Amino acid sequence: MNILDDAVRILKRYPLCNHCLGRLYAKLGRGILNEVRGLCIKTLLAMEYHRRMQTIEKDYCSELKMLAKNSGEPISALYRMLCADEVSIERCFICKNTLSRELYESIARRVIEVLRRYGAKSFIIGVLLDPEVKDSEIEVLSTVGFKYSESIRNEVKREVGKLVRDLGSFTPDFTNPDLTAVVSLTGDVIAIVNPVYICGVYWKRGRNISQSTWHSGGVRKYPYSIEEFFNERLKELFAAERIVIHVSGREDVDARMLGTGRPLVIEVKNPLKRSASLNELNEALRGTTVEALLHEKTSRKAVKLLKEGLAKKCKIYKALVLCDRLLTDESLRELNEFFTDVTVSQLTPSRILGRKRERLRRRKVYEVRARLISGRIYEALIKAEGGLYVKELISGDRGRTNPSFTSLLNAPNTCIELDVIGVCDA
Repeated sequence: MNILDDAVRILKRYPLCNHCLGRLYAKLGRGILNEVRGLCIKTLLAMEYHRRMQTIEKDYCSELKMLAKNSGEPISALYRMLCADEVSIERCFICKNTLSRELYESIARRVIEVLRRYGAKSFIIGVLLDPEVKDSEIEVLSTVGFKYSESIRNEVKREVGKLVRDLGSFTPDFTNPDLTAVVSLTGDVIAIVNPVYICGVYWKRGRNISQSTWHSGGVRKYPYSIEEFFNERLKELFAAERIVIHVSGREDVDARMLGTGRPLVIEVKNPLKRSASLNELNEALRGTTVEALLHEKTSRKAVKLLKEGLAKKCKIYKALVLCDRLLTDESLRELNEFFTDVTVSQLTPSRILGRKRERLRRRKVYEVRARLISGRIYEALIKAEGGLYVKELISGDRGRTNPSFTSLLNAPNTCIELDVIGVCDA
């Protein structure tokens, strides 16, 4: 069936505006607007019926009236001229005559206002449709077929997006936009401000600082947190709702994070400002007890990669250890030699069993370098696979971690102080 015969079949059944008729053939022709497609089809139909009424001895007025009622100009003008009768034009079955170039321009101007209000440079358009419009579109498409058509949602997104780009000089970004503008056919615009993601590292030079604010029984457990640090320093610069941190693992609350720092991605929620430079941000993140250095803006994908890469990381720790018996350099030499590429089995530490379920994990200890400080105190550098419970490696946790420093030295060992001094690839 050719396009004109197909269009007659559809227009006899459904009243359609130029946009909604043209959209049924959106994949035919290049660089043609849907409303132009629709008008061209109606114009050719008017020409064809004019030809028929001039050359064929048949009364087409009743058929032409039905087409005129469901399509409007120019078929309605032809009907009035040839059949000397008036016709009442029906509203479009799909969009109810709301689609127009004026509507798209009006929506685009509102989107531009929203983008400027939020300081956004890139955008993507979303479309919220009334259920009745969606149902009507599906009914028509089920009749004509989906082969050459596109959805009303696609048309609105494309046409409004092009106008926002051209009138406001904003950049469409389909992967990581600053803002998603959800528009409706009533002209409303809902702004979904996408977070700002920035990767970097942090250092924690004090102890008893948690990664996030920690309450127990309604009472704050620790006086300060890394997340609070970022919120205090950056929230106002972005005029944001809050700052969320995504971190590659976590050190114990009483452990310091030194050396190379711990990798993280900060997520700035609902920022009203997005233009702060890295120099400005890093100046705000200078500190003594906690400090951070941000490297570059990134995307949500970086959070996933950070978490997935955690299992492939190794950590370097420095522990100050107290042993219940006197030690010698020879004792520590044996410790160093034994813990070289050794797999350690650990049940969930007894100190956190209330928060985590019982499970067995195996982690590798790559290297230990211990040196005696006094008769019962020694310092140990430990390079191990990420996720190893270092305090339990030292204490043995009453046999729940095996092997351990306690089992090898035949005396209870206690970690007095613990520092993380490096996070590296395994």
